[in-house]
Amino acid sequence: MPERFLGGENGAPKVVPYTLDDVVAGLNGVAPHDWRQFFQTRVYAANPHAPLGGLEGAGWRLVYNDTLPDLLKSTESARKFTDLSFSLGLTIKEDGAILDVIPGLPADKAGIGAAMKLVAVNGRRWTPAILRAALKSAKTNTAPLELLVENDDYFKACVLDYHQGEKYPHLERDATKPDLLSQIMKPRTP
Repeated sequence: MPERFLGGENGAPKVVPYTLDDVVAGLNGVAPHDWRQFFQTRVYAANPHAPLGGLEGAGWRLVYNDTLPDLLKSTESARKFTDLSFSLGLTIKEDGAILDVIPGLPADKAGIGAAMKLVAVNGRRWTPAILRAALKSAKTNTAPLELLVENDDYFKACVLDYHQGEKYPHLERDATKPDLLSQIMKPRTP
């Protein structure tokens, strides 16, 4: 199929555009399917969730729990940052500088933004351990988290009414379906 788009006559390079109709026709020539709907759903339409059908069909599911994955733990240690993207929705450098805030998650809703600096958590000087302990404690009490942030010369107390603790993504086996993912991931033998 690449030849249909990348091939052609020999000669000087030239721009040869193609349309969605050309792509759909090419794909249907290889594997008949409703490719127009596929592109509409997977490329053009906004979806708030990742397309997990293939993963779930392969006998696995995406779950979130409070166990920090080993790879993320190593990355945090090596790069000197704290990743709470899946819970509070922010990543923080070792010095408290906020690297990123995910729109719509608790940090964003509380008015925290990238380039601010985290100074304190519930009245205590910020450290990753103190923030993680506060997240753990918030699971069992109703008091909101209070993060003191610095923005240029201004300080702001941001209240986060969040009580779900740390969250990290993990793959979990679904025993009700065949394990196709493990078969796909097996090394090829010569």
